[in-house]
Amino acid sequence: MNRTFSRRSVMLGAGAAISGIALADRAHAAAPADTLVIGIAADPTGLDPEAVLNNTSGYIMATVFDSLMKYKPGTTDPMPGLAQSYDVTPDGLTYTFHLRQNVKFHDGSPFDAKTYLEGIDRLLNKSSPIYIYNTGPVEGYIEFTYGSVASYTAPDPNTVVFKLKTPNAPFLTSLAMVWNGVVSTVAAKKYGKAFRQHPVGTGPYIFEEWRPRDAVILKANEAYWGGKPKITNLVFKEYPDPSAGLLALKNGDMHIWADTSTQLLPAIQADHQLKVLTQAGLATSGVGMPCEVPPFNDVRVRQAFNYAVDKNAIDKALYHDLATMMTSPLPPSEWSFDPSLKGYPYNPEKAKQLLSAAGVKPGFEVELLAYNSPRGYNPIGPDLAVAVQGYLEKVGVKVTVRKMEFGAYLSTVRGPSYKGMFLVGWTGDNGDPDNFLNALYGGTNIPVTNTPRYKNPKLDALFVKGLESTSHEERVKIYQEAQKIILDDAPWIFINSVLQVRAISDRVQGYQLNPTQMFFDLEKVSLA
Repeated sequence: MNRTFSRRSVMLGAGAAISGIALADRAHAAAPADTLVIGIAADPTGLDPEAVLNNTSGYIMATVFDSLMKYKPGTTDPMPGLAQSYDVTPDGLTYTFHLRQNVKFHDGSPFDAKTYLEGIDRLLNKSSPIYIYNTGPVEGYIEFTYGSVASYTAPDPNTVVFKLKTPNAPFLTSLAMVWNGVVSTVAAKKYGKAFRQHPVGTGPYIFEEWRPRDAVILKANEAYWGGKPKITNLVFKEYPDPSAGLLALKNGDMHIWADTSTQLLPAIQADHQLKVLTQAGLATSGVGMPCEVPPFNDVRVRQAFNYAVDKNAIDKALYHDLATMMTSPLPPSEWSFDPSLKGYPYNPEKAKQLLSAAGVKPGFEVELLAYNSPRGYNPIGPDLAVAVQGYLEKVGVKVTVRKMEFGAYLSTVRGPSYKGMFLVGWTGDNGDPDNFLNALYGGTNIPVTNTPRYKNPKLDALFVKGLESTSHEERVKIYQEAQKIILDDAPWIFINSVLQVRAISDRVQGYQLNPTQMFFDLEKVSLA
């Protein structure tokens, strides 16, 4: 085995002891059965669902906000949420939603058609006094979800009607995303830019306090329309160091580990008081290359970097066989995945030939930026960057790995001036292939989700067709064609697709994974 991939020993003795595990009287080892602690690897960057786009923030927002639609437990199949029922016309252009009645936001303001449309105005109407683009940078799915909307009206206090300009095949599933959580416009007016730090929704848990780089504390919404939560207090506690996270889980300071490190699975599995939950993942992980920056603007260089990395060796050594090599830009669990594609097998000689043909000489130097903690789509965190570094050096590329806190990393790779490579990954939000292919590689999604700034007009035209088609068979063909184009253009070093893996205490009852990795339906969870 290449020494780059020697498994690191995990020190769980006195040297790994951490101070400050107790984060509040409600969240320590002796916490009562009405407090649930979820371990996260990084601080959220904000808690406004329509302006903040990253998994850590999403974990928390999924408990504070409801959406018009929701997902059936354990799936990405849409079902009514804040809409009690809905109707769609045969042409796919008119959606009528019949809203739940007597639902209130956490601040006591009513949820009805009027307040819902004020929230849509916040996203789409520049003359709205709370127009979202006036509150700071927006990283969300506004155009993705509502770009085809021609009008939105409320014929009565309990009904909302969307009319679309063109069909939008994933419209219902998109409305269920955490990123389309329905916000209190009363609170949005009250807090302005600070709403990101003071979220108010209709969800099962009410925001109480955010202690940066420590914890977000919530309490049960006893009047929740979906039923009173079984757990009174909910705490999302930050554990950026995997060893500290494992210690907290073993000691009972944490009950669910959101960003479980696969390298610690043997230690978790050896503890009879812990359980490991897995699910076929809507997740992909790799390394982004800045497609407009020389020499990465030459497709031969991007292909060479793909051939240079032995993905199968990385999966076996670092992911405990819970990951599979990416042979397509889609994970195998996503519908329309093309099993005929073979990806980029390990071939360092071919990598050297392509680099030489592109004029890249041995000794070429490049930075590889890494986030400093595990992610759901990459549970080994920055170790992936070190592994890639080792392989690229074998083909004459000198790589410097730089680690950053996740929020700073996001700001850097989504900013206008970064020219290096960077770890990149994705967890599907709605179960639709458009949410992978268009979100990650569509020209309209530069730079928020298409961080390599990859552009291909032919591909963008396919994405338009895919969204507008109402035929499942036609959409499969469209997205399979798109997969081939993206694979050939290689804006990523396509590494792997991982199972969703979470470790939990055996005290946790009623918890179910969701393919999006979000913490939906936590009102059903209890502690024994």
